Amino acid sequence: MKINKTMDKRKTKAYSSYDANILEALFVKYGLSKYYIRQCVNGTVHGITPDSIKRDYETMEKAHKDVIMNLIQTTLK
Repeated sequence: MKINKTMDKRKTKAYSSYDANILEALFVKYGLSKYYIRQCVNGTVHGITPDSIKRDYETMEKAHKDVIMNLIQTTLK
């Protein structure tokens, strides 16, 4: 079976999805556009503020996952 090489070029880029609630919280905290915040989390933008935004996103995401796990553990008892 012969594989067509043009098929490989048609692959689409996989985009990351971000938690809308966390993006909203960062929007309120920093007063910057959600587009810019997504760029910061993605690592496209560099600097002190983008690093802070990325760190805050990761912290909030971890806390969100911990809350969900606690709720699951509580409901299983």
